[in-house]
Amino acid sequence: MASEVAEALKQIRAGEEEARRIVSEARERAAKILAEAEEEAKRMSEQAREEERRLAEEIFQRFVKEGEAEKEKIIADAEKEARALKEQARKNEEKAIEAVLEVLLGFR
Repeated sequence: MASEVAEALKQIRAGEEEARRIVSEARERAAKILAEAEEEAKRMSEQAREEERRLAEEIFQRFVKEGEAEKEKIIADAEKEARALKEQARKNEEKAIEAVLEVLLGFR
């Protein structure tokens, strides 16, 4: 009977050691999984920041291009209006000259 008890204790100790080994391996695996998850989270975060920077630059460039096009349109419209005003001023100048000549010389 003593040998049976000794054998049972031996098996219990072996079982306890096996349980400790399994727990230790599980902790190591859990730590490794956690480290890999943290690394993946860092990588994804950096990738998201890079995508954000790229999109911001793309939007900025689009607005610059749109602003440039609007500027060109405003300049073209202003030049057109300036030419029209200049032409109107020339016509008004001709009318003023004719009016002065009419008063001074009596021409009609």
